[in-house]
Amino acid sequence: MLSRCLGAGAQDVAGAVTLDDALRYLGATAYGHDLGSEADLADAQRAVSATLLWHLRVLAGWQPRAGATAIRLLASGFEIANVDDHARALSGATPSPPARRPYGLGALATAWPRLSHTGSPAELRAAMAGSAWGDPGV
Repeated sequence: MLSRCLGAGAQDVAGAVTLDDALRYLGATAYGHDLGSEADLADAQRAVSATLLWHLRVLAGWQPRAGATAIRLLASGFEIANVDDHARALSGATPSPPARRPYGLGALATAWPRLSHTGSPAELRAAMAGSAWGDPGV
């Protein structure tokens, strides 16, 4: 995994004059795996985030139970993003950003598999209340 990190190359991406320059650099790294040639900024951010999540999943697989639990906490923001997107879709709100495929959490999911199968905001809230996330109170 160490060989797959950007390291000092992160400065090159951050200092790129144009998005195309940054995408070209990222495309030659592990972070370019899900990055299409016509990606906009949101697509690029999503691809980099998905690669980070994949690295967390691999790292979690190498850990004893306590270590995997700690990495699940690090990955919780990805589950929150999935739930947020799902809640927007269920409420009929215009997605922001546009609808996208949920992050693949694998064993790092806390409750996402169950939450993803809900069909209404009320079902989602009830499923959250019965999960480790608890009732969102909204």
